[in-house]
Amino acid sequence: MYFRSGFLVAACLFVGQSIAQTFGGNPASVKWKQINTDTVRIIFPSGLDSVAQRVAAITHYLQKHQPASIGSHTRKIDIVLQNEITYSNGYVGLGPYRSEFYLAPPQNPLELGAQAWADNLAIHEFRHIQQYGNFRHGISKLMSVLFGQDGQAVANGAAVPDWFFEGDAVYQETMVSKQGRGRLPAFFNGYKSLLFGNRQYSYMKLRNGSLRQYVPDHYRLGYLLVAYGRDKYGDDFWHRVTQDAVRFKPLFYPFQGAVRRHAGISYEQFVKDAMSYYQERWKLQPSDSIRWLTGVRKKEVVNYQYPYVTDDGGVIALRNSSRSIPAFYERKEDGTERKIAVRDIANDNYFSYHNNKLVYAAWQPHVRWGYQEYSVIRVLDVATGRSKVVTRKTRYFAPDMAHDGRYIVAAEFSAGQESSIVLMDSSGNTLRNLKNRAGYVYSYPKFSADDRFVYWLNRNPAGEMSIERQPVEGGEVETVLGFANRLLSYPVVQGDTLLYTSSNNGNDEIWAYVGRSGNHFRLSVYKTGLYQGAVDKSGAVVSAAFTADGYRLGALKSAWQAVKASGDSLENLYVKHPFQPVWNQTLEQVQQGGYAVRKYPKAKGLFNFHSWQPDYDDPEFSFTVYGQNVLNTLQSELSYVYNENEGFSRVGYTGTYGGWFVQPFVSLNQTWQRRIRYNRDTVFNWNETVGTVGLRLPLLLSGGKQYRSLVFTSSYNAVDANWTGMAKRLLKPISFVHYMEARVQYSGQIQAAAQHIYPHWGHSLLLQYRQALNQGVNSRQFLASGNFYLPGLAASHSIVLSASWQARDTSGGYSFSSNFPFSRGYQAVDYPRMWRLGANYHLPLWLPDWGLAQVVYFRRIRANLFYDVTGGKSLRTGVTTRFGTAGMEMYFDTRWWNQEGVTFGFRYNRLLNSPYFGGQGRNIWEIIWPVNLFNR
Repeated sequence: MYFRSGFLVAACLFVGQSIAQTFGGNPASVKWKQINTDTVRIIFPSGLDSVAQRVAAITHYLQKHQPASIGSHTRKIDIVLQNEITYSNGYVGLGPYRSEFYLAPPQNPLELGAQAWADNLAIHEFRHIQQYGNFRHGISKLMSVLFGQDGQAVANGAAVPDWFFEGDAVYQETMVSKQGRGRLPAFFNGYKSLLFGNRQYSYMKLRNGSLRQYVPDHYRLGYLLVAYGRDKYGDDFWHRVTQDAVRFKPLFYPFQGAVRRHAGISYEQFVKDAMSYYQERWKLQPSDSIRWLTGVRKKEVVNYQYPYVTDDGGVIALRNSSRSIPAFYERKEDGTERKIAVRDIANDNYFSYHNNKLVYAAWQPHVRWGYQEYSVIRVLDVATGRSKVVTRKTRYFAPDMAHDGRYIVAAEFSAGQESSIVLMDSSGNTLRNLKNRAGYVYSYPKFSADDRFVYWLNRNPAGEMSIERQPVEGGEVETVLGFANRLLSYPVVQGDTLLYTSSNNGNDEIWAYVGRSGNHFRLSVYKTGLYQGAVDKSGAVVSAAFTADGYRLGALKSAWQAVKASGDSLENLYVKHPFQPVWNQTLEQVQQGGYAVRKYPKAKGLFNFHSWQPDYDDPEFSFTVYGQNVLNTLQSELSYVYNENEGFSRVGYTGTYGGWFVQPFVSLNQTWQRRIRYNRDTVFNWNETVGTVGLRLPLLLSGGKQYRSLVFTSSYNAVDANWTGMAKRLLKPISFVHYMEARVQYSGQIQAAAQHIYPHWGHSLLLQYRQALNQGVNSRQFLASGNFYLPGLAASHSIVLSASWQARDTSGGYSFSSNFPFSRGYQAVDYPRMWRLGANYHLPLWLPDWGLAQVVYFRRIRANLFYDVTGGKSLRTGVTTRFGTAGMEMYFDTRWWNQEGVTFGFRYNRLLNSPYFGGQGRNIWEIIWPVNLFNR
C-alpha cells in the first residue's frame, strides 16, 4: 500500500469572522464620495449624503461618549455604503480592514427591529470596529506584525469565540437604542424552544450546530452570555476577559481560562449558570393550548410558514426543511399534502395568496455587477404550478394581489433610500406610486377583502410602527393603529378583519383589527411566538408556531380579547444592565453631522497590501503578500517561491482589476537557476520569465430556480527561457514561446438543503484551448470537462457524473502543462488524446453531533463510492491504454475550536489496470487534506 499526503498548519484553522465581499461588484459609472474624519472614512455613492452624514455622526458620538466597556482603542476604518443590494446586512472584516453596509431595510422587523436601518448598522458594526481596535494586544499583536491583518484575524479567531463578537454587538444595539435584538421576543425563541422541547444539548453542540436538529445561532448564544456576564460580574467583565484572551493568558483555551479567572468559576459552570438564569424566567411564559396540524420528523427540521386558509378548509404554506428546498404546499383538511411548486430563489420566504394565486418577490442579480440586485414579482397559479415574472429590474418587496386579480401592490425601496407603495396592473405596469416621508419605511401592503382599500405597515426612523390604509384609487391616508414603539408584521385580510403579528408582553402574538367596529383584539398567544395567523371555518386561529423542530402549523382557540393597542409594547427582557434610559436615548442625542463631503478617488490605496503569509507545500517554500483596495476593484499578490528539489527561486506578481465590465489581469514571474540533470555528472541551469496579460468577463445568470455563472477568459502568455553558465556555451538557445489561452467556464445548480451533500440538480462545464503563436511552432491543446449532479436514492444522497476529453499536438514543439482530471490513484500521463468518465455516489454515514475537548466537533461523516476510467491514445501506434479505478472516499465534516469548518478525509483506490507508472502497487491510499482552510 502507498500513502500520499500534504501539509497542514494548525493555525490556519482560524480565519476569524467570515467576510462577505464581491470583487468588482460596482460599475465604473458610480461616482464615489467620502466623509473623511479622524475616526472613520465613509465612502458612498453620490446621492447618499444624508445617510453618510448620519452614519458618521453616530460613530463619532459612540466613540466620544460611550464608556469603554471593551477598551478605549479605536483604529480608523473605511466604511463603504452599498445601496443596490436587496438584502439587509453589514460586516466588518480584517484582511483587508474595512466595513460594508447593505442599506436595504428588512421588511420583517421581528428579527432585526424597526428603527432606521443605517442607524442599526452603525451601532452594530461600529462595535466590531471597537472590538478589532482593542483585540490587538499580546500574541494577537505579534501575529498582526508577523502576518498582517490576516494574522490578527487568525489570533482573534483562536482567542475569542464568534459568539462573543456578535453577542457583544447585539448587546450594543440594545443598550444604545430603544430597540435592538435584546428587546425582540423572536430573538429568544430558539433557546426558549429548546427549553420547552426538553432539549439538553452540550455546549459544543450549541456552538457548532447540527445537520439533523435545530440549534440557535451564535448571535443568540452570544447575547445571552454577554448580557448575563455584564449583569452578574459588572460592566467591565468582558473587557477584562477579552484582554486576557487576546494576549493568550492562558496559552491554551485562553477565553475559557480568562472567564475562570475573572468570574471565579469554571467556564462550564458560567455557561450553565447563565442558561439556568434565563430558563427560570422563560418558564413563566404564558401560552394558549395548541392543536398541531403538522407533525415532527426524526432527524429533520421542517418549517411551515405563512399559512393561508383556503375556501375548502385547507392551508397553503411554504415548506422547507434540512432535507428539502423551499416549496409551496397545500395541506388538506384530512392532513394530506400536495406539493404545488418549488419556490424561486428569494431573499425572503414571505408570500401572499388569494383565489388560487400566489405572489412573491424573487431575487434577480445584475448580469455583471454583484452589488446590483433586483427584487422582482412572480405570480404562481396554484392549480397548474406554473409561474410567470411580472416585473423586471425592480426593487419590489412583499407583494399582494387583489382578490379579483386586476391589481398587484408592493412595497418599493429604491437605491436612493426612498420607500413607496406601488400599485400596478396584473402585468406589472405602474398605476400609482405613493412615496413615504424621508426615513420612513413601508412594508407588507394588503388589499382589503373587497379590494377597495390597501392596508400597509409603516415605520418611522425611531422604529415606531403603525398600520395605515388608503383607497385603491388614492385619497386620504387613514391611520388604523398609531405609531408606537412596537413591532408589527405579517398582515392577513379575512372579510373585514385584518390579522397581524404584534410583539407584546415579551412575545409575538396574533392580533386583529375589525374594520366595522374599528377595534383591535388580542386573539392567540404561544410561548415561542406565532407568526402570521388566519381564522379557519371553526373560528380557530391557524398560525406558524416556532418550535425546536422548526415552524409548525397549529390551531389555537381565538380569545378575541379587546385591547386599546395604544402605547409602546416592546419590553426590557430578562436582564437589567442594558436598559438604562441615559444610554437607551443615545440615537436621540446624536445631531446630524455637518461633515465635509469630497470626491473619493477610485485610485486611492489601489494596492493596499494588508497581509502576508508563509506556506510550505513539498517541495516548495513560499511567501505571499496580499493586496486589496477598499472598493474591491483590484486584487494583488506578490510572491516568492523556493523549490528544494531544483534549488530555484521565483518572484512574481499577479493582479486583477474588476472595476470595468471586462476585467483585465496580469501576471509576471521571474525564475532563477532552474536545473535539469543531463547525466550523472552534469547539471544544466536556466532562467525563465513568464508573463501573462488577459481579459476576464464574469457573468451572473442566476434567477428563477437556479444559480448560474458564466466566465469567459482570454490571455496572451509569453515564456522566455535562457541557459546560464556552462549550458549557455554548450546548448542551443531555448526558443521564446508565446501562446494564447481561451477558457469558458459555466456552472448552474438549484438550491440545496442543509443535509444535501450536493444539489439535486447541477452542472459545470470547462472548455479550454491553448495555441502557440510562434511561427513554425504548431503546439496546441484542447480540454473539455464537465460534471453533472443528480439526486440519489435518498434525500441526502448525491450522484455526481463526470466526463473529460483532451487533445494535443504531437509536433514536438512547446509542451503545455496538463490539468486533465486523470483517474484517481494513478500518476497522470499526458497522451495526445485522452478521455475520462467518472461516477460518484455520495451518501452520509452518520450525523454524530459529537465533539472532543472543545477542539474538534464532528457534524457529519460521509462516504463516496466511485469509479473512474481514463483512456490514453497514442497517435503513433493507435493503441489506447486504459486506467480504471474503483474505490471509496471517507469525508469528515468538522469544526475546529468551535469556530472554523474543515473537511478532510482519506481515499482508497483499487487500480483495475496494471499500474504502468510508479511501481506503487494496485492498492493506493491517499489522505485528503482540507481545501477550505482559507476564505480568500
